[in-house]
Amino acid sequence: MAEGRSTPVPGTPDAVAGTPDGGHDFTTAGGSAGPANATAYDHAALHAPAPQAPAPRRRRRAVLAWSLSVAGVLLLAGLATVLQLTANLGYDQARTGLASAVSTQSDEATHNDRVRAVDDESARAADTLLAVTDPALVSDADRAALTAARDRAQKASAAAMSLSATPVPEPGAKPFWFWELYARTARLDADSRAMRTLGSALGRSSEELGSATSALDKTGVAVANAAGGLAAQIENDNRPSPNAGVLAMRDLAAKLVATTSFDEEVAQGFRDYAASIQKVRDGHAATLAAEAGPLQGARQEIEDFARGLAPGVLLDFEWADRVNDLGGDNGYLSGETVWPTTWGQYATIRLSNSVAEDWPGPSSHALVAHEVGHAITTKCWGMYDTTNSQTVEAWATAWAISMGFTDEGNGTQAYGPPPQELIDKAAACR
Repeated sequence: MAEGRSTPVPGTPDAVAGTPDGGHDFTTAGGSAGPANATAYDHAALHAPAPQAPAPRRRRRAVLAWSLSVAGVLLLAGLATVLQLTANLGYDQARTGLASAVSTQSDEATHNDRVRAVDDESARAADTLLAVTDPALVSDADRAALTAARDRAQKASAAAMSLSATPVPEPGAKPFWFWELYARTARLDADSRAMRTLGSALGRSSEELGSATSALDKTGVAVANAAGGLAAQIENDNRPSPNAGVLAMRDLAAKLVATTSFDEEVAQGFRDYAASIQKVRDGHAATLAAEAGPLQGARQEIEDFARGLAPGVLLDFEWADRVNDLGGDNGYLSGETVWPTTWGQYATIRLSNSVAEDWPGPSSHALVAHEVGHAITTKCWGMYDTTNSQTVEAWATAWAISMGFTDEGNGTQAYGPPPQELIDKAAACR
């Protein structure tokens, strides 16, 4: 066998650069293992780099990644729970706040509606007074004051109505997810602020309504009181006038003078009062027209004379050629009196024109006094028997005599002289 270097087998480690001369390379030759071969293997192993252990390191990274993922999920879940709980609590608090704000606003709105109703009534009452064109009842100064107060009341009412028209928010159904709860909570808080602002505005509106109403009522009451106080002068300026209208005017005037408040009922009374005044004026004109003629002056003197005999007793007069078919061309002076038997307010005296023609003779004076003696019964009920015609005529005659009228026209000629006792009793009726 020839000696020399062996060629390494491809793929085998080049562990030894060469073999000693004359030796055998069992490793290269692939002979059986022996001490020499073992020595060569150990030597190669001794000088080779230590192998890595990747498998255990990969397991630790997986565990760490898994642990981090679980922790992240738990953290997110915890955060979500906290957000959900916080969102629920915030929503509930906001909803409670809105309910409270709406309740306060509702109370203010209810109060505002009540005050506005009174304000509106006062404004309507003022309109009723302003519709009365009689300058004696509503002067220019009164009209200006009423108009200004009415306009202020109407302006306050319009502002109140505008506030009342503001819609009240509804909370709606409660959302579930926290992001929805947060959004709804913000809206509820905004609605609560709006309701608190509206409640405050309604409160201020109620104060302005009350102030405007008070000012208008004060003006209205003053106008009503002053107008009612004119009744006596109006009555005096329009005498004679039928007493039914005069009594109606008196009653309405008394209510206006006594009023301390101003509302539509008072305003209606004011309008009725104005109508009654016009009725008195019209009655006065009609009475004068009916009495026109050559006897008008005597008739008015007789009426004034009769009213002077019985102050406070309302008297109406009717004139005719004949009364009870007496008077005129038959030469009699005639009269009769009608008065209510159930209530004593006024009487109507009817006289023949012959009484005016005889005026101012003593017979006409005495006859008129006799008729006034009947009329004054409305003032002296119970002093004599009014159910018997004889006692009625005896009373009127006695009353005329007690007033100093001794002419037989006092009733003596027609009914005879009354007893002195009755004359004395009649003297107490004035």
